[in-house]
Amino acid sequence: MNKIFGIWCALCLLLILPTSGNTQSPENAQSPENSKLLVAIHYEALCPDSMNFIRRRLYDALNDNNWWSVTDLKLYPFGKAGFYNSSGKTQVYCQHGEDECELNALHACIIETLDIRKAFDLIYCMLRSYSNELDKCSRSMGLDVSKARECKSSRTNAEILEPYGRETLKLELSFVPSIVFENNFKPYGQRSIRNNFERHFCQEYKKKFNITLPTCSAIL
Repeated sequence: MNKIFGIWCALCLLLILPTSGNTQSPENAQSPENSKLLVAIHYEALCPDSMNFIRRRLYDALNDNNWWSVTDLKLYPFGKAGFYNSSGKTQVYCQHGEDECELNALHACIIETLDIRKAFDLIYCMLRSYSNELDKCSRSMGLDVSKARECKSSRTNAEILEPYGRETLKLELSFVPSIVFENNFKPYGQRSIRNNFERHFCQEYKKKFNITLPTCSAIL
């Protein structure tokens, strides 16, 4: 009986002893699978800086660090566009002209109708060109974009972009792209965020969840 009691005590001790190697405190620990950092990207379809950031920084950061499982990504293809009234109808204008309005609206329909990761990969492919690459990219990726096409053909650009514009205009952007973590827009920190996105992502994730992600140890 004493031997059984001794084994039981030893098991209890093992359960309550802290383990080493964790980068989080037990009080604030959260499962990485359920801990996603909200990242909003406000961009334009024909903006060279937007294309450069998404294709050369954001895409690599999410994939090279395996951050998709810990990122709640929101895309806003609106940028420094705006709305105006013409003959009683709401119209939209875009920084790089009507072609950009067309592509911004197409991106919005892609975001609206596809899973965010598929939408992002498709938009990443399309941003390699200043023309409409939907056919070529969707075909090479094997994606069905019929719902996105229907979305684009059944509404005006202003109607499609209204929810994206509503959120973007609140920020009064001075530069595109702009990146927002957890709805906390830092207008004066945008250059650093764009140029050092991975470091800022790691810092924001650590601040919110008290977790240092595996690849962040070498970044911070």
